[in-house]
Amino acid sequence: MTRKKFFNADNLLIAIALTSIIVLVFTLVSVSKKMTTETLDEASHVINTQYQKLHNLLNLQLYGQKRNINLSLMLLLDDAFARDEAMMAFYQDGSNYVKYRDQLAKLIGQNEQEWYQGIQSLARAADPLQESIAELALEGQIEKGKDILANEGMQQLSEFGQRINDFSRFQSQQTQKLISQSRRNIDQTMHQIVLVATLLVLVSFFFAYLMARRFHMMNLRLKVANDSLEKKVKHRTQRLTEAQSDLLEKNRILERLSTTDALTQLHNRLKIERILETLQTRYETNQRLYTILFIDIDFFKSINDSFGHHSGDLVLKDMARCLRNTFTEKSHIGRWGGEEFIVILEEIDAHQAVLLAEECRQKVQAHEFPVSRPITVSIGLATIEHGETTSEVIHLADMALYDSKHAGRNRVTVYSKEA
Repeated sequence: MTRKKFFNADNLLIAIALTSIIVLVFTLVSVSKKMTTETLDEASHVINTQYQKLHNLLNLQLYGQKRNINLSLMLLLDDAFARDEAMMAFYQDGSNYVKYRDQLAKLIGQNEQEWYQGIQSLARAADPLQESIAELALEGQIEKGKDILANEGMQQLSEFGQRINDFSRFQSQQTQKLISQSRRNIDQTMHQIVLVATLLVLVSFFFAYLMARRFHMMNLRLKVANDSLEKKVKHRTQRLTEAQSDLLEKNRILERLSTTDALTQLHNRLKIERILETLQTRYETNQRLYTILFIDIDFFKSINDSFGHHSGDLVLKDMARCLRNTFTEKSHIGRWGGEEFIVILEEIDAHQAVLLAEECRQKVQAHEFPVSRPITVSIGLATIEHGETTSEVIHLADMALYDSKHAGRNRVTVYSKEA
């Protein structure tokens, strides 16, 4: 009787229902595990691809920057062996750049082609310019190479770096979107499964607990993976920022070295020529006068012959200090070559310039230089006039200096057309 009651229709239906629920629960767990694993694998693959893109982008910028640095070394280093090492590094960096460019091309998606083509366009424009600068360095045309590198190479490198940064930020944003989408997909899948599971496990809290625990662990895995990727992206971004800061500092040093006379720390001839171009443009536009003074140390060769070149260098340094103390406002002081200096005075006429030049001559004559003999200077000056070019004003000031020399030295001569 007991056995019959146990195996009655109701109990059988309950057993079948419980068995069905258990089977459905296990099926649901199996399907959810597979779906979650597939979603995680897909997300991991996408994240890894994005990481590879960022890695190749960082290396593209790194080797682009290293090529410019090695170009700078080829132009600045005096030692032939060191220049050869810089040249070899320059071409090796080019090979590395091509390698990472090709790796990046394989990973680029359809929606990223415009970014990639923009980077390629900048690279194609920069490569022949860098090659031409390298050829100038090998041919010994250092000043021309410096000028091209400072005026065009640095600008192209800045544009290239900005493009890489923009693409890197775009990649980071895409990565965050993919991570967020993956999390939403996982969360949506979890919510759907939990909803069905909740309905199924009303008769069995044990199975519901196991399923919830399993989904919780899966969510933790995704969170750990997300946190790890965010740390890697943050670290890479920090490295890129540090590399850019280092490059900017080196560019500032390079700019200062390329426009400063090493001995006197005055402007060199390249910098003075750029200043004259700017002042000539202002004069032609706004009629703002400028005056050029050529200052030459009298009998400087005899100083080197009598006291040695080291003493001659000390005299040149002292002369630079005298010029700085005399010409302070709206003036540009440079070393034109050897013992010859140049001073450019803005918005000043010939009469005022003569007064300043005479003050300078007297200060030099009264100054105690590190040699046991008096030092004097001859000065020639000319002020820009209508229709004249920079080259003509330089020539006129040079002629005035020539007149000072041949009139007995230690004097100031202003160019006069009447003369």
